[in-house]
Amino acid sequence: MVLDAIKKRRSVRSYQDKEIPEDVLQQVLEAGRLAPSANNKQHWKFIVVKDEDLRKKLVPACKNQKFMGEASVVIAGCATNPDYVMTCGEHSYSIDLAIALDHMSLE
Repeated sequence: MVLDAIKKRRSVRSYQDKEIPEDVLQQVLEAGRLAPSANNKQHWKFIVVKDEDLRKKLVPACKNQKFMGEASVVIAGCATNPDYVMTCGEHSYSIDLAIALDHMSLE
């Protein structure tokens, strides 16, 4: 099942003008919440942006990728403890958030 999701994964750059059902959005967020993290710290917050004006304001922060403002929902993954360092010496937030967001994309 997971392998099928990985094989079928794709990057979407054009969106339908359609609202995401709340139960679907909650399921996607739950997939991120269940993702593993360094020492299970889960030093993250997910910010759901539905407001069109706010989504458009995110475009410059996303290297002017206009499709970010065109999606009906943007989920921003934010580190809540960017200074947390794993025993290997690496900051955990970039790895942990990448795993969590990957779980979301597979949902």
